[in-house]
Amino acid sequence: MDRHATGQVGRDSNGGGKLKESEQEELARLRREKAELVKQHAKEKAAWEKERAELEDERDVLKRSVVLWVKDPLNR
Repeated sequence: MDRHATGQVGRDSNGGGKLKESEQEELARLRREKAELVKQHAKEKAAWEKERAELEDERDVLKRSVVLWVKDPLNR
C-alpha cells in the first residue's frame, strides 16, 4: 500500500496524518504519469514481441531454404 495515500508521510508537527492539498495534487499527477508510462511500455512491448515473432518466422524459412538448397545438389 502507498504510504502517501494513507497519510503516513508528511505528517505535520500536530500529529495530523493528512497530506497537504499540494502534496495530494502532486501524488495524483505522478500516478497519472506512471499510468501513462505503463500503457506506453505495454504498447512498446507488444510491438517488440510482434517483431520478434516475425523475425523468428523469417529465420525458420531461411533455415528450411538452406536445408533444401544443400540437399538438392546431393540428390542429383
